[in-house]
Amino acid sequence: MKVPEYVRGAIAPVFSVFQENGALDEEGQRTFLNFLLQSGDISAYFVRSGMGLMYTYSMEDTKQMARVACAHLRGKGAVLVGCSGIWDRNLDRLPDPDAYLAEGIELGQYALDQGADGVVYTVPECLKPAPGQTESDVILRYFEALCAKVPGPVLIYQPPVTPKNYEMSPEVMARLADMDNVVGAKVSSVDGYYLYELLRAVRGKEFGFIIGCEMLYYAGLTLGARACIGQGTTVNPQLIRFMLDAYDRNDWQGVLEAQDAVNLMVQKSPSPVDFLKTYATEKGFPTPLHNRSQASNPYMSDRAPMTREEYDRFKPLFEETIARFS
Repeated sequence: MKVPEYVRGAIAPVFSVFQENGALDEEGQRTFLNFLLQSGDISAYFVRSGMGLMYTYSMEDTKQMARVACAHLRGKGAVLVGCSGIWDRNLDRLPDPDAYLAEGIELGQYALDQGADGVVYTVPECLKPAPGQTESDVILRYFEALCAKVPGPVLIYQPPVTPKNYEMSPEVMARLADMDNVVGAKVSSVDGYYLYELLRAVRGKEFGFIIGCEMLYYAGLTLGARACIGQGTTVNPQLIRFMLDAYDRNDWQGVLEAQDAVNLMVQKSPSPVDFLKTYATEKGFPTPLHNRSQASNPYMSDRAPMTREEYDRFKPLFEETIARFS
């Protein structure tokens, strides 16, 4: 299967919008999507993403978000839907393996029926090897089973802090890339050597590698990756677009200047989710700040809400930086 055109530049991990009671806010989500559409610099919209609190989602939440995003963005932007089975990432409370796989297949088929342009699955760190199996065997068999039942573009997501024994090796990456409807993978890592070896393993293959840390986008560009997913691809996609355009015209000074700005945005942002929702509201796209707890996820913690002082301190830097690269 050919790599879709949207695997390029900024793929936005869309922030989920919630009601005060924790339910998904459909009106607020559509409003926030309208705000994101304004820049014109986002190549695809990834809902039920990591930054969208994917581990708090139920089956119905996922279907609801797929319906809302696909209907609202039809004809306006590509939609990717996170379709892994239901699990809160608590390693002390693993899902039933058969149910987890069946849920993933059901959600993938549902999202594609709604018009999704691709479906995203995390590396199955919640599935344990059977006797005689390795974790690499688990990963390969899981995606073989998914791809046999999900008739559309499949993308793989290796989240931050994935246990080492579940990280995809270059050999596993190459075998996954040879599966017909696996069209790409996002790997969230700051290890440059590891990323180099993964990209080397898929060099020359029909496969879209996605950098999962925007602070390394410049390195990904040199190695053949064209797309990126990170907080900055939602908050400041203009900078990612500028970097890609600069690279394409062989303007390395422009690439590095934009990378410096991207890194500064990450370093200085008080809370990307709270900031952008507040900023959207200020710009006429009212987006509630209500949140969900993810305390059961051992890799995440509930952050204190952004203060007004933090917002007012970051906003001028944000606007000045965006203006420089727009």
